[in-house]
Amino acid sequence: MRPGRDALNMQKRVVLTIVVLILLPFASADIDIPDESREVSGGHAILLEQYTATWCDTCATIDPWISDFVDDRSNRVVRVALHPNDEDPFGTPLTSKRLVLKESDHQLSLPTFWFDGQEEVEGHVSQSTLESRLRNAEANRENSISMHMVWNTWGNEPHDSVHELTIVIEEDMPSNASITVFRLETLEMDSQIIAYNGIDIHHDVATQMITFNGNGTISESFDGAHGWNIRSINQTNSESSLVLTLETYGNIDGFVTEIEVDGSVRGVIGITDEVNPRNVEKDSSLTLILLVGALVTSGIIVSRRE
Repeated sequence: MRPGRDALNMQKRVVLTIVVLILLPFASADIDIPDESREVSGGHAILLEQYTATWCDTCATIDPWISDFVDDRSNRVVRVALHPNDEDPFGTPLTSKRLVLKESDHQLSLPTFWFDGQEEVEGHVSQSTLESRLRNAEANRENSISMHMVWNTWGNEPHDSVHELTIVIEEDMPSNASITVFRLETLEMDSQIIAYNGIDIHHDVATQMITFNGNGTISESFDGAHGWNIRSINQTNSESSLVLTLETYGNIDGFVTEIEVDGSVRGVIGITDEVNPRNVEKDSSLTLILLVGALVTSGIIVSRRE
């Protein structure tokens, strides 16, 4: 016996309601999806810190090729450019802090390079010299601590873009460990600046830095122009010992995370705006089409049952 009209109408309403409830989350799920997302895993890279300046003539002969040197060895080394906190327009207090950690017993020349805080080399260096120091640092590195970084970006016109960086430390952290995060930017010289060596564009400039101890407590922070917002610090993830989520704003070229234990570098990872970009499509019309299609299909199914 076929069901009556009221029963059939009820069946239709039930089916349509179920379909709408199933698809509704997809219709609203893109609200918090970033405009761009990047991620990288690692920890084995060597940290190359370069002490350089916009007024340094020797630096002007090296800066044009140092970025290519790093890019050609992208799985082995990441670079952080430190400008002196004096008349250099790109200098910040974080440079002074990093120089103190080197415990140098002499007046540093410009440029000076360090690999994992050691293997110091100064002056007019060659690529072969830097390659030799890089290999020494790789040989001297103890077992590296693995990390994973995810960098999400949201447009925020007419305001600065919003950046969320999540760092997952994949091993137990000793209590005497420290985790340092650098924000890197490409900066351009202003025509009114007098201290000038002829280089207009400066890459990998450290403009912010924050340091945590092994349990995630902030021990030091250099906020720069945009500052850091700590979104979360999680030590309960069963697959990792520590998850840090930070937020900042503006134009950013990348981030570098370094882990030290007893003053020795045990892990380094970098992420740039060109690493594994995934442009996220947020097309509400596509969602609507899928929703309407599902409703039509369900109506056909019910009609056939009649």
